[in-house]
Amino acid sequence: MKLDFSVAVHSLLYLDEHRPNKISSRELAQSLHLNPVMIRNILSILHKQGYLVGTVGKNGGYQLEQSLAAMNLGDLYDLTIPPTLSYARFITGPSQTETSADQSAIAANISETLTDLFTVADRDYRAYYHQFTMADLKRDIQHHGYFLQREADLDS
Repeated sequence: MKLDFSVAVHSLLYLDEHRPNKISSRELAQSLHLNPVMIRNILSILHKQGYLVGTVGKNGGYQLEQSLAAMNLGDLYDLTIPPTLSYARFITGPSQTETSADQSAIAANISETLTDLFTVADRDYRAYYHQFTMADLKRDIQHHGYFLQREADLDS
């Protein structure tokens, strides 16, 4: 899985923690232990979608535009992780351009079968994320165990 979702979540929580200050991509990169260019690429996407505002220059930086409660975690996941990207590397079998007369039924069909399986699982995974907001993530950071307790409450 790409880091884009984690970078977006970490950045948004960091910006929330430092409201109303402007935070530079360099400062965010230090917090995330990543390259500032990678951070700026993700922040550009978040900026275009209205999650934050950014200014350039000596006194530039990023600030949140929305409250954490207004940021749906599933929407953020969908924005940063395209559906097939989350599982494409797990599929075996021949490539679509490869042809072989000796292919077994398994080798010939495993790619499509696994793609179907992972597509259904990915849909469920995304639906699960849509139940939460960034405020829920912040709640778990402040009192770790929120999601585990929520799951336990649903099971009882």
